[in-house]
Amino acid sequence: MNGNAILWDYDGTLVDSRQKNLSVNRTLIAHVTGKPADSYALLRSQEQFEAADARSKNWRDFYLYDFGFSEEQTNEAGRLWTEFNLQDDTVTPVFAGIGEVLAALDHHPQGVISQNGRAMIQATLVGAGLVHHFGAIIGHEEVPSDQQKPAPTGLLACLDLLTRLQPGTVFYIGDWQTDALQAVKAREVIKERGLAIDLVSIGAFYGATAGDESWTTKPDYGVRHPEEIIQIVRDTLGR
Repeated sequence: MNGNAILWDYDGTLVDSRQKNLSVNRTLIAHVTGKPADSYALLRSQEQFEAADARSKNWRDFYLYDFGFSEEQTNEAGRLWTEFNLQDDTVTPVFAGIGEVLAALDHHPQGVISQNGRAMIQATLVGAGLVHHFGAIIGHEEVPSDQQKPAPTGLLACLDLLTRLQPGTVFYIGDWQTDALQAVKAREVIKERGLAIDLVSIGAFYGATAGDESWTTKPDYGVRHPEEIIQIVRDTLGR
């Protein structure tokens, strides 16, 4: 068993969940606060919501700082996220080409690391006929609240499930600067533990993310179409 593996972020990387995230948050935030969703400027348009979402390093900060939630309200939102997500019927389409990429890379173990709920991720992947590609799915509820992205806890947990941290090359694909920063932090832990693992970060710039020009932490590669990931993996591994 070698340690080569492909790790994926979920929202904005495997699926286009922008409209659903806004819809779920409108319902969830109104429920938690008792205020109409439109009383929050950030919930009135897709553009305002996405801009705020992109500024936040993780979901807890999004609620705490952008919406002024208390710790108790933030914890409640985390507990209710999957339930509200499963109740919302807004479509989350898989990005064009993702199915072909997953199939082409299927000789490597693949996993998902997300701040979304595991049950919702699995349900979506089952519906899309893609869940069989993934040997591990790590959702937000499986990572302690103080160790969410960009902390490397979820990434390393997923990799441990897939490879038992055997020597190899690992590719992590995500659409946020937070994902690139998570890869940097994971490399630090890998080095501290003396693990023979090379971690390659790939920016998924085919969704809402325009690119890494403004990011202070940049991925090793950026792709404008999912199919470009296949060549990066092959070139890096020499086959």
